[in-house]
Amino acid sequence: MDQHRPWAGEIGYLVDNAYQGQGVATEAVKQLEKIGFGELKLQRIVILMDIRNLASEQVARKCGYEKEGVAKKIHRIRKEYYDCFVYAKTM
Repeated sequence: MDQHRPWAGEIGYLVDNAYQGQGVATEAVKQLEKIGFGELKLQRIVILMDIRNLASEQVARKCGYEKEGVAKKIHRIRKEYYDCFVYAKTM
């Protein structure tokens, strides 16, 4: 949950290579949505993913998230910065 926007949350996931392609991330997103929209009463949930991560983008689409755009240099790995797609779902 965003401390400045308590009605908005963000989902993130990382699936081990051994379990990729088995629907783990999709199921995790669905379960986290139940908590976010249900228990926490969020109005908006965001998923950010590296623009190179096509599998993650597929998960977001499969779960009904809409692409809102690109956040430039928002993701950092070591000393490098990367762009991310912004996908969101609202109640």
